[in-house]
Amino acid sequence: MGSRERAFAVLIVEDQALIALNIEDVVRRIGGGVIGCAARLSNALTLVETASWDAALLNIRLAQGETAYPVAEQLQAKTVPFAFVTGWEADIDPRYSDVRVLQKPFTEAELENCLRTLIGTMPHSSSEQEAA
Repeated sequence: MGSRERAFAVLIVEDQALIALNIEDVVRRIGGGVIGCAARLSNALTLVETASWDAALLNIRLAQGETAYPVAEQLQAKTVPFAFVTGWEADIDPRYSDVRVLQKPFTEAELENCLRTLIGTMPHSSSEQEAA
């Protein structure tokens, strides 16, 4: 791990604890520093308002019939890159047709690839060439 790279902060919005923990493990393995986890929409919106995130992974359908679309809206407004992590077969809101979707069940490699793509859109990640 290169210590020159700043650790990145990832917001995880996922109502299934086991999946959230799995995502958290992968984020930490690839150098994530701060991880915010929210299982409910209200918590997620608070986290978006009170902290700055480099990337986010959102489960579209949360418990109690909530969806993560309001969080996606906030993240878009703050230009935070995000991806949907979902097992939902239904159509995704057309406003987010360009957002990457990681279908559940996913492998750790797919998750890592998705995260690296999101983090790759961060302004400071020019150290990739040094590692090559």
